[in-house]
Amino acid sequence: MNHSTALRRSAALVALALLALLPACADRARERFEGAEKALLRQEMDAALAGFRSIPKEFPQSRYSPAALLRQGDLYGSYYRNYDAALEAYDSLVYNFPQVAEAPQAILRKGEIHLLQFFSYAKAVEELEHLRSRYPGFGKMDEALVLLAKAYGGLSDPSRQAEALAELLERHPGSPRAMEARWMQASALLGQERYSEADRAFRKILFLAPDKKSAARARWGLAQAMEGEGDYTGALEQYEAIRDDWEDPGYVTEKIGRLRKRMKDSQ
Repeated sequence: MNHSTALRRSAALVALALLALLPACADRARERFEGAEKALLRQEMDAALAGFRSIPKEFPQSRYSPAALLRQGDLYGSYYRNYDAALEAYDSLVYNFPQVAEAPQAILRKGEIHLLQFFSYAKAVEELEHLRSRYPGFGKMDEALVLLAKAYGGLSDPSRQAEALAELLERHPGSPRAMEARWMQASALLGQERYSEADRAFRKILFLAPDKKSAARARWGLAQAMEGEGDYTGALEQYEAIRDDWEDPGYVTEKIGRLRKRMKDSQ
């Protein structure tokens, strides 16, 4: 047997040995992941975290590593309130496994932390816009768009906020986030003194309102828009309609009194 033949045979034997090890490694990674999940269900958070952290270190190529990194980030963020550690876990997931299903979920979590915990609106926009462009078919894009709209609101960028809300309402009209988007849209229009547009937006919410409390809130917004437009009679009718349904009826009564005085003075 010549030297080159011996080398090829040796390489083949090593490859076969590695292939034989793969199922065993996969089984150990799965067992470790399932054990951490069980610890999580038992509310043994330290044990669960230790289990999830060990998987990417000991089995970096395992299909359980991305899920373990996601769980690790979620535990750091939601239970330990260690947001820097959570971001580190999510970053590792996205960097090492950009093609897996957990990657866009990790980016969403990163955007949420930057927005709601660090109030870093620019960083939240950066993450969420990356999610929007890189993973357009992500199943939770409606949630991402609501967060993106809030981040643009924090940056005082009404045009981009409106764009994000419009995309949500156009592409995800049946989403549970759609009503939240309508409230944000209507309130933003009112704050920008775009009263006629706010009027239409609050009327849409009133039509879709699921309960009396939501309807009362929509009527209040509608009344505010009508006041801005100079329609005091219409605004007065809306305030009168919610007098008994508002959480503070006395405040509504005072508002009605002030508006009636305003109408009288303007005559």
